[in-house]
Amino acid sequence: MSAARVLVSNIMMLNEKERFDTEIRALGHEPVWVAVDQFLDEARCLELVGEIDGWLAGDDRITRPVLQAALPRLKVIAKWGTGTDSIDKAAAADLGVPVLNSPGAFADAVAECALGMILMLRRHLGSIDRAIRAGGWPKPQGQELRGATLGLIGHGAIGSRIGDFARALGLQVIFHDPFVAGSIDPLDLAEQADITCLACALTPENTHLVNAAFLARMPAHALLINVARGPVVDEAALITALQEGRIAGAGLDVFETEPLAADNLLKTMEQVVLGSHNANNGLRAVEAVHANTLKNLVSVLGRGSGAQAP
Repeated sequence: MSAARVLVSNIMMLNEKERFDTEIRALGHEPVWVAVDQFLDEARCLELVGEIDGWLAGDDRITRPVLQAALPRLKVIAKWGTGTDSIDKAAAADLGVPVLNSPGAFADAVAECALGMILMLRRHLGSIDRAIRAGGWPKPQGQELRGATLGLIGHGAIGSRIGDFARALGLQVIFHDPFVAGSIDPLDLAEQADITCLACALTPENTHLVNAAFLARMPAHALLINVARGPVVDEAALITALQEGRIAGAGLDVFETEPLAADNLLKTMEQVVLGSHNANNGLRAVEAVHANTLKNLVSVLGRGSGAQAP
């Protein structure tokens, strides 16, 4: 098989361009490197497709018009990571372009970060650290985890792993997931949970699932943790709930707009722990996804005529 042209637009491989330039060429294919900030928007995608055979994609806005413009050459999209919500999968299926990802790869990494945010908030670890650095010596009373109830929105690979870790620490676990037996209504979960943790994929059905009505059902002492996708939460409603003290705090690794704007009010709130959409970035998980993404590419394109022996 002759060499294919492969567009590389995911941040993780771009961060190690020299390494993956060598690895893609060793597969017998020609990498096409582009500058990316967070992701490629639709307009930039339209400029780049049409003469590529494979795509090692990040969170690029791969819409139906982009897919149509990519044909007839595009044979596969190998998405780096697990989430494919930025890709019009219905259009890809209609047009015969397989979309392959790495489901479940980040379960441990993301679960660890979710637990870390919970501990930071329940034991005030972040605020104590900041106060000591500023010359203080505070002793706020924290809340142990044993006996508390964790409510999970999403009970797939990541959600179930968070639940495993939580049970090991003595928490009770309830969950909402319409695809898993034992699911409870999300508003009932909001009422019962001391900590609500979002670990679901983003879909049209759960966009802004956590809205003003959901937040109003949460106890005043409750925490919200989001390691899923930003748009699952109505951020304006969350900010209002935090300002008014209607929930106790939030740990957020993802946001409706990323990176977080300089004037976003969440940055001013002591009861909020902020992340940089980085919960998945564990060494073992990243290396596994690197390998699987290239495997997915080769599963469709094969190896080029100049490929090195595996």
